[in-house]
Amino acid sequence: MKLCKLMIVFVAVVVVFPVIASAAELRVGVLNLNDVFENYDKRADMEEDFKDLRDREEDALVEKQDSLMNLREELQLLEQGSAAREELAAELEKKLLILQLEQEVAARNLGLKEKEYYEELYVDISNAIEEIGETEGFDIILKKEVIEPKSADLMELRLKIGIGTVMYFSESVDITELVVEYLNERYSG
Repeated sequence: MKLCKLMIVFVAVVVVFPVIASAAELRVGVLNLNDVFENYDKRADMEEDFKDLRDREEDALVEKQDSLMNLREELQLLEQGSAAREELAAELEKKLLILQLEQEVAARNLGLKEKEYYEELYVDISNAIEEIGETEGFDIILKKEVIEPKSADLMELRLKIGIGTVMYFSESVDITELVVEYLNERYSG
């Protein structure tokens, strides 16, 4: 029985030791992806472009809303039951429906545009991380999520905890700044 236990320990050491030895040779990098997104200059420019686009859409819709308000005021001035009032009421209703449709289309288009922006940013960042990994000789680069335990509700906290991939890392393997600098140099260059 003791021989069996000794044999199991021996096999475990023989099997695990090479794995431990090779793990010591791994070059690992860790980064905070949220910080990379937050400090990537292109993101700020894209957000400004998106804000301008959203403002133009809102201005166009407000202008149409004002036009409808003027029609509504005109409608109030017309005599109840008159043909002109009924005609204007029908026109107003039609324009209201068109405005609602335009608002929905604008919201959908803005959502798609914002999604495109974030997809483009993610591709840039992902490619940069891969390039840095290859050129700097990293074997693996992991994402670190900063989790604030104070959450609005239990579901949000559970989601945040589930997202966390790296529980601890030494600051010496944090490459967040390296990635941000690389992205910003490439973007401005």
